[in-house]
Amino acid sequence: MLRPLPFPIMVEFVVLGVALVVLGLYLLIRGTLPQWLPSGYVDQAGKRAELSRPVNRILGVTSVLAGGATPLLALSQRPVIVVLAFVLIAIGLICAIPAAVLAGREQSERSLRRKRSTQVWSTLVFIIVMALNGLVIVDALRKGQG
Repeated sequence: MLRPLPFPIMVEFVVLGVALVVLGLYLLIRGTLPQWLPSGYVDQAGKRAELSRPVNRILGVTSVLAGGATPLLALSQRPVIVVLAFVLIAIGLICAIPAAVLAGREQSERSLRRKRSTQVWSTLVFIIVMALNGLVIVDALRKGQG
């Protein structure tokens, strides 16, 4: 039997899963990113550039699969459900391979470059999320020992 996750991590997984599913469905239906969401790419003139619709739709499939699996991991303590979640994530990552190849090809053909600010913000968000997760895990371990 698997042990339950600490409540803050469980909430984080569910919120992340819902956000991934919503973004993935948007990408599947529209084939483009929402205008308020930075694409991370600029063209030669320095204007916002996006990847093609097929790339975004494949990324939408990946996002929906990973988003559906994330709450399963958080809420289930049954090994069969956990295995199902990992299978969904694996299928999503397999779908991401052609998207990465197509995106790389598009980036070189259209001479797109990444915005520096997007890289900085992505790094900062990653560091903050990892630090918060580390604090929650350490707190949960302390409570489990005490």
